[in-house]
Amino acid sequence: MSDTLCREACVLIQELMECYVSRGAAEIEEMYQYLSPDILVIGTGRHEFYTNLESLKAGLEKDQEEAKDIEFIIKNEWFKAKQITEDCCVVYGEFEACENNIEGKKVIINMDTRITAEVHRRPDGSLVVGSLHHSIPYVYQNEGEYYPKTFADIAEEALRRSEILEKSIQLDSLTGLYNRKYTEKHINRMLTDDKMGGLMLMIDLDEFKRVNDEKGHLVGDEFMVFLPGDRSIEEGDRLADYLIESIGNVFSGIGLDQSCSIGIARAEIEGEDFESLYHKADAALYESKALGKRTFQWNSKK
Repeated sequence: MSDTLCREACVLIQELMECYVSRGAAEIEEMYQYLSPDILVIGTGRHEFYTNLESLKAGLEKDQEEAKDIEFIIKNEWFKAKQITEDCCVVYGEFEACENNIEGKKVIINMDTRITAEVHRRPDGSLVVGSLHHSIPYVYQNEGEYYPKTFADIAEEALRRSEILEKSIQLDSLTGLYNRKYTEKHINRMLTDDKMGGLMLMIDLDEFKRVNDEKGHLVGDEFMVFLPGDRSIEEGDRLADYLIESIGNVFSGIGLDQSCSIGIARAEIEGEDFESLYHKADAALYESKALGKRTFQWNSKK
């Protein structure tokens, strides 16, 4: 008796799955007689959670409309059953739902599918499905893994590579500092979006006039320092003195008598952007260079 129930239940689930995957609306309508009015169905989609036959019908109608131009066939199917009570068993199994009309398609849908279903016998002897759980194995979880560790490792490596690529785009390869494009972007954000204000210092190495004349300020050997926030003139003075002394010491250590000139501009809290602040600091730098080496000058509109 139990063997008969399990065998018939496996045949029923197999027929229902073939009907759902491979046949049209009329055949699907026929299968409803084998489903309990209060059937519980959990599908593969987040929204596929049905607690009665009527809600399942509504979901299947949308599913059929969405898949009207796709034809599937079932391959490599198998089903087994375990007896629960005299009139009830659980059917479980697997099959592949493979897209059939694939000519000319670049993307083909093939799904490995797993099924568990509760099947019981009615008093009249017919079979009915009380619940069905349809799932797709997680392809990113390797054999022997109990959570998708390999996928997590791959995702982490992809993020790391993305960060490296992003930095390579943003940074100057020689100095490791932000390049002109991203310097402007970040300073503009602080000035216009965050309205932070700040000080900009333009630093030019003395005795590099020829390089600057040939390359221009945007691609030559000039450096920029930006201090965000409401900065005082005294802070700017101290930093400029420190930079002049430190740069001189660095070059002195390799036997060069090298100095720098600095132009300083102060951003207004409102109405300042990168370009206007840059031109103010650049003008101050030219004033500084006109005064001689190892000196700094504020923009006249500080």
